Amino acid sequence: MGVWYSVFVRSFADGNKDGIGDLNGLIGKLDYFSELGIEGLWLLPIFPSPSYHKYDVTNYNSIDPEYGTIADFNMLIQKAHLRGIKIILDLVLNHTSDQHHYFQAAMQSKRNPYRKWYVWKNAKEIPDNEISSWHVPKEGPQDEFYYGLFWRGMPDLNYNNLAVRKAAKDIATFWLNLGVDGFRLDAAMHIFPPGCEDANYKWWQEFREHVSILNPDALVVGEIAESCGYIAPYLYRGLTSAFNFELSEHITQAVLNEHHDGLAHWLKGVRELYKNIYPLAKDSTFLSNHDQERIASRLNGDSRKIKLAAAILLTLPGIPFLYYGEEIGMLGKKPDENLREPFLWKNAKDNDRTLWIKPVFSTDVTVDTLAEQEEDPSSIYHLYKNLIHIRNTNKTLEFGEIDSVHCEENEVLIFSTSYQNNTLLILHNLINERVILKNEDNPKHNFQLIYESHPDCEANEHEFKLAPFSSMVLLKLP
Repeated sequence: MGVWYSVFVRSFADGNKDGIGDLNGLIGKLDYFSELGIEGLWLLPIFPSPSYHKYDVTNYNSIDPEYGTIADFNMLIQKAHLRGIKIILDLVLNHTSDQHHYFQAAMQSKRNPYRKWYVWKNAKEIPDNEISSWHVPKEGPQDEFYYGLFWRGMPDLNYNNLAVRKAAKDIATFWLNLGVDGFRLDAAMHIFPPGCEDANYKWWQEFREHVSILNPDALVVGEIAESCGYIAPYLYRGLTSAFNFELSEHITQAVLNEHHDGLAHWLKGVRELYKNIYPLAKDSTFLSNHDQERIASRLNGDSRKIKLAAAILLTLPGIPFLYYGEEIGMLGKKPDENLREPFLWKNAKDNDRTLWIKPVFSTDVTVDTLAEQEEDPSSIYHLYKNLIHIRNTNKTLEFGEIDSVHCEENEVLIFSTSYQNNTLLILHNLINERVILKNEDNPKHNFQLIYESHPDCEANEHEFKLAPFSSMVLLKLP
């Protein structure tokens, strides 16, 4: 499945020089993704919307004019596919904007057919502990409240209504026919209200079946910000994959606290759980996303730890997703706008840089630009680029199954991964000290060094030497 890259189009590259990132800007950067080794792009919402983030959609079958046109999108698909890069869209099916014509019609009358496309309750029927999720309509009858889990501007759709289900599948059909390679499904656990998980599972099975008829290889990855145990049932003939929020926190804590706390053993158990649920289930891995403090900020801007976290992510099994700018160590903390600051291509006068927001965290003072990092072989960018290319050319790294390796040192994360009679041994030193480990295999095996993040790393049949905060990938020889 390759390594994927999450793009907030508004912040990425400005094609028409109006200060806002757009599809033409993205098209102009496709060679950048090829050079980095990216095989798939997840585009955060690009549909018409009244908000900057576009998670409140007013038209599912169009492109927001700020970003471009359907013709621009067709060109993006064509040129991306020529480079072997897939495209998935962030599809927001849990709710619409309150400005969508569905909801505008639903407010006007209880007899309007679109009324049943949303969820309504008489005010007296709403428990006090749920009242924050129910809202008085701005127009029409006032005795009924509508359900909007996230806020009043995002009314939830009613998936008990077959017309809503058909509309959702029609939206998927529209974009699949334009050539998209799948969808990232926003708020996948909230299609039905809390406590209705079985209904969620069945809906995603229905949706996946529909998508698979049109494109059997489509990636359908869900956002479910819960434990892996909670996620697992969604993967039974439903979602292709789901984001592993627990793993992102495990990696972050291992790097922050400088001990692994059984990360590899835990992940092996997760993968076994998923495969027992459904053999084709996949795990989507990441360090941070558009809703979370950026990984570089969580690691206090320490480039050594930023590189280490990246090395762990890119040597673990699963489908890795990078959040734009992670590969150059971009910083970002809440509020959300500052998690989504402009990508730093060159200097501040660079015409490709977007200007929609003045950055607070990722500036020319705090983060080296891509142009600067391309000239520095020891940069964060080059670590990402080197590891992505090694992963792309090594099927054992991409497809192998993880196994934990016993080590008395909790400060060293060690695991193996095996695929088609090849085994890799992977070591990550989590501390700011040189570590020497004895090879306790009996009989001893020799190893070929495939990758080291620091020139002081060494390996032979007797011992492994790890520089501070370094990583090694070794091929076990016969």
